[in-house]
Amino acid sequence: MTQRILRVKRDTFFKLRPEQSSQLTAEELYTVKAGITFEIQSYAYADVTGDFNGHIKFTLLNNSIRDLNTWFIYSLHAQVEFEGAVVYPLEDQAGVHILQVNADTVLKLRPLPSSVLPDEALYSVKQGQSFALHSYAFADSAGDFNNHIRFALRNQSDYIRGLSTWYAYNGHVYVEFDGKVVYPAEAPDIPVLRILEPTIFKRRPVSSSQLGADEKVSIPTGRTYKLLSYAYADAQGSFNGHIKFTLKYAKDYVQDLNTWYVYDGHARVERSGKVVYPPLPPTSPPGYTGKPFKLPGNTSTFYTDQPIIPGGSFTWGDATHDATRIPDTVTIVNNMIALARELQKARNQIGEPFLINSWYRPPAINDAVGGVSNSQHLYGKAVDVQVDGFSGRSLANAVMLWWNGGVGIYSNLPDVVHLDIGPRRVWGF
Repeated sequence: MTQRILRVKRDTFFKLRPEQSSQLTAEELYTVKAGITFEIQSYAYADVTGDFNGHIKFTLLNNSIRDLNTWFIYSLHAQVEFEGAVVYPLEDQAGVHILQVNADTVLKLRPLPSSVLPDEALYSVKQGQSFALHSYAFADSAGDFNNHIRFALRNQSDYIRGLSTWYAYNGHVYVEFDGKVVYPAEAPDIPVLRILEPTIFKRRPVSSSQLGADEKVSIPTGRTYKLLSYAYADAQGSFNGHIKFTLKYAKDYVQDLNTWYVYDGHARVERSGKVVYPPLPPTSPPGYTGKPFKLPGNTSTFYTDQPIIPGGSFTWGDATHDATRIPDTVTIVNNMIALARELQKARNQIGEPFLINSWYRPPAINDAVGGVSNSQHLYGKAVDVQVDGFSGRSLANAVMLWWNGGVGIYSNLPDVVHLDIGPRRVWGF
């Protein structure tokens, strides 16, 4: 029989309900110390109704506490091992979601209009603030949360009035994972401003020499910005060869302002990877219009809209996070190509476009998003994908019988499946 161990990683509590310890009675809590282990019969981090509010549910084997064998533990305080190998958390189960505040707003203890809540159930936050999350949800088995998102803060230092779980109006916040917005879902054709060479953002569409120091900001080449809107003219005419744009996310605001101008010779606007302004001149084949970059072991130039394998569906932009994560070894490049070949088989089988959430992660990025230290993403061998109309579980089931590597699903990202070309294994089912 496989030995299953729950290892406690820090001083904490076993709980009879998956709630904050401050909301439980002494009879519902049992103190445990870091380093202690328990042999368990089974564990789970979710059921059909969703996750356990950031907890692991486990059943003790040949043991009980106060004559009870089933308890909960906060999942950041423990890990589960089978025969000495960690099985929870695995890969992106250890990743960090970030709540970004996109407008001055209030956090709430209940998902109701702030006007009907007492002051002690409200907490003001400013546009641009961010919080690392342990988990989040926009609905449960009873329905949605009245246009709110429920979230649990990851770090105890961020707890508000000693509480980790709050609500926020979902028009004022959004959730990021690995640098991408995962809630609310972005439109696939959201406009993106790409900076082509060092330039200046301006408050007025005139020569930079005519602007005061507080009306202009230098911007380096290569930056990209998600836009709420853009324009190259209004009822009075063009903007003197400039693009007027409004930034979508508060974290990108420049000097706390979201609306600027940029010379249209230094930038362009893209939708779904295609240039929409200024118009590109005709080009000869292959005609790639994406960002050019170099890869280790190659002398030729690659482009973000160039397929990794000839005629394939997956581009170098998918694998390199739009050329912002360039691998530093030939081995990683070759791993990306090998994964693209296998991923193309899955894409052909499903017959629908695959949306890439995350592919290659350099060590600094992997650390920043909370990825595990041996993540296959570090080597270009892993990808997180979703397909419109498929849950992560249904997509995983469709490819699992033949996929020769890792297949994982996540309770907090129900539409996403992890696929890698590392050792064959599954998790989350």
